[in-house]
Amino acid sequence: MPTYVFTGSLTRPMPQYGAANGRGITQLGWDAGVGALSAIGETRGIDDTAWLVLDPHRRVLYSTFERTGTDQSAVAAYAVSRADGGLTLLNSQPTLGGEACHASLSLDGRFLLVANYNGATPPGWPENAVSVFPLRPDGVLDPAVCTIRHHGAGPNAQRQTTAHAHCVVPSPDGRMVYVVDLGIDRLVAYELSAGGQLVPRPASDFRLPPGLGPRHLVFSADGRRLFLVSELIPTVMSFAVDPGDGWLSLIHSVSIPPSGATIVQPAGIVLTGDDRFLVVSLRVCNEILGLAVDAETGRLTPVGRWPSGGATPRDLAFSPSGDHLLVANQDSDTVSVFAFDRETGTLAGPVYQQPVGTPMAVKIATF
Repeated sequence: MPTYVFTGSLTRPMPQYGAANGRGITQLGWDAGVGALSAIGETRGIDDTAWLVLDPHRRVLYSTFERTGTDQSAVAAYAVSRADGGLTLLNSQPTLGGEACHASLSLDGRFLLVANYNGATPPGWPENAVSVFPLRPDGVLDPAVCTIRHHGAGPNAQRQTTAHAHCVVPSPDGRMVYVVDLGIDRLVAYELSAGGQLVPRPASDFRLPPGLGPRHLVFSADGRRLFLVSELIPTVMSFAVDPGDGWLSLIHSVSIPPSGATIVQPAGIVLTGDDRFLVVSLRVCNEILGLAVDAETGRLTPVGRWPSGGATPRDLAFSPSGDHLLVANQDSDTVSVFAFDRETGTLAGPVYQQPVGTPMAVKIATF
């Protein structure tokens, strides 16, 4: 079965980013033996892909993107060719919010959940934090059946003047959905109904320290633990998850110190398949942080910190075997491949560098 890597790129200059050298979605081949990538093709006509979701069972790739001249972001569905990784557009839908930045599939594969950051939204434009899209058997997107808007602000006057949903992830049992909101310093909990409705469960929300600026989360495979990285005050946290009501209890918090005089701005977080190690990308200082997860307690221990192989590491992905880590280095136009030691949680390399214009997202899957 072939394995393909897909990257989404920034194609238009934006004030909050550097240069935009991307041309759409790039399809890459994967050589697992040596950890090498090879260019296959590009799908153009899709601007500013901030996030990608792969559904290997349907062989569909979902991509957030921006449409010039509209008041909201959009999400597209592409059929993936098993023969060569080529993409065929199935359809797209508006996300009913701005700056769509994250998406995930429900456990049963019936819905796609999309988070909208809503950074600088003009008056009158839609500002929904999360939208839920039913998926047809072939992966085609139906219009959203549910939208949720968040309200509030945080103490950071530059980044928290309003709510900013940055990540939406269902629990591994499929019952709960957690939204990371950077603007209001909160993990917001919902129950996902059979019809795709998000039912608020405020008793299961978790209020984070003011100004923390949470960004992304990842669950352990069994759903008993949740791991969070924050952007504004660089921190990695581990939580215990109550299996009955989804309540979160903080286990451990690890601050990420500066690297010399350079600030730290975390972005992505991924967990190894055996739940033993976390890896976090650190922008500005251009590093990758590794942490070990104690199997009994859930406490975190840093195991290493390495150069990212480029500038502004953003999204991360483990290879299917877990022997390699792929890093999208946004501002050096590269995807860096590192060898990953599954016993020690350490990185070596990069062992390969693939040119890609302004990569914002990277995903890998076997079809």
